Amino acid sequence: MKNNDYNLFVGIDVSKGKADAAVLAVPELRSVKPRFLRKKLSFKFIKSDVVEFLNTVRKYSSDPHCLHTYFALEVTGIYSTNVYSFIKENCNSDEEIHQLNTDFVNKWRESHNISKSDPLDAQTISTIIGTDDDVRYVSDSVFENKNGYQDLKALVHRHYQIKKLHSQETNRLIALCDCYFPELQYVFEPKSAAFLALLSQYPTSHDIINASKNEVFSLVYEASKHRCSLDKIDKLFNYAQDTLVPHVSDHIRCVISNTVESIFNIRAQLKLIEKDIRKLAATFNVYSLLMTITGCGPLTAAVIIAETGDIFRFKNADHYVSYSGSSPRNKRSGKSVEIMGKISKKGSKYLRHALYMIAEFARRHNPVLKHLFERVKNGNKKRHKLAVIAVANRIARYIYSIMKNESSFVIMHENIMRLPEETRNTFFNSISLDFPKNTRKQIYQYSDVNGEIHRFVYKNETTESIA
Repeated sequence: MKNNDYNLFVGIDVSKGKADAAVLAVPELRSVKPRFLRKKLSFKFIKSDVVEFLNTVRKYSSDPHCLHTYFALEVTGIYSTNVYSFIKENCNSDEEIHQLNTDFVNKWRESHNISKSDPLDAQTISTIIGTDDDVRYVSDSVFENKNGYQDLKALVHRHYQIKKLHSQETNRLIALCDCYFPELQYVFEPKSAAFLALLSQYPTSHDIINASKNEVFSLVYEASKHRCSLDKIDKLFNYAQDTLVPHVSDHIRCVISNTVESIFNIRAQLKLIEKDIRKLAATFNVYSLLMTITGCGPLTAAVIIAETGDIFRFKNADHYVSYSGSSPRNKRSGKSVEIMGKISKKGSKYLRHALYMIAEFARRHNPVLKHLFERVKNGNKKRHKLAVIAVANRIARYIYSIMKNESSFVIMHENIMRLPEETRNTFFNSISLDFPKNTRKQIYQYSDVNGEIHRFVYKNETTESIA
């Protein structure tokens, strides 16, 4: 090692439409202070600009005393992916690029009392990777589209966006109905097929009054799959004739009809994207295995696969639980401990939501998890959410084991026998081992005293697993 040898550390701050970079030279001798060769270097997200940026950096690294060049940028999701991939593909043998944990960068900046701006952020990143031995990098396997993880994640995220839009439009329709057709909700459940079918043809009370009773009945009868009686239609007409709603303009009718049509279109989009999600998720070996967990349906299993990615990037179950955000947040001071246990909410919000929904189902129907829920809750209503999170935490550990070992979930006999007799009896009375081969119900498994695996379904249709 020569006294004037050094390494280059290039920090890149990525924002919408552009990136700012800073080039820091850090000598091998710690007694010599690092110095910035370039404090601000901007480029746009086009190939020619990025190539020009790399050539500029390489002018500095062409110095014989420059040993190695390190690029780094924060994980900023949609903005950083393409830039990171392009630079990685075009790195020379003496160059490498890493991604930094955003929380680590923010806390480092705060602890060193550094102001925030795009050029300053680039300098901060350069300083972190060049001088901090405890720097935390993020594995790029998270962002690779290996085995289609990123494709599935894109579909899952889009599905959540469309479902949110569906919920918003439905709430808008119900609000309109409260104003211009309040009688409808007294007869038909809002969000039901009959509710939407009626509003599509008869958007107000006055439209019902002037309509043919037989035509209205035929419309609802078909929409509800033949589960509507004529008594309901008579009830609707009686309510409509007693309406408080004054005359409604054609413009309001147009708004209601347009909202109903929007909901139908959104539902059609949901069906298409759900079909794509199931088709792609089915290519993963663990897809069917995850659905053996009590409460985990096809779409939920797809979310877990998309948000987890390669399970082997997690060292152990504790790391996976932490990533899922279902671990309790420690808050202690001396002898004072926060016993209500709020969760950390780190990691993927989609994975955390999926675990929570599975836990809500499993706490009622899986005897082992039901006992865990009741033990943590201990009769205290304020501890309900804490108990659900405890169940979600346990489920995250099940998922880690299933995905790592590629084994199905089985409710073990020894775990069942540890439960109170009442809990055991409730479980065995609620399941059926005799079911059709082509049943649409979710199939689960438990083992008996001899270790034999039995497949079962829940008797009550209302206990079907979540999507």
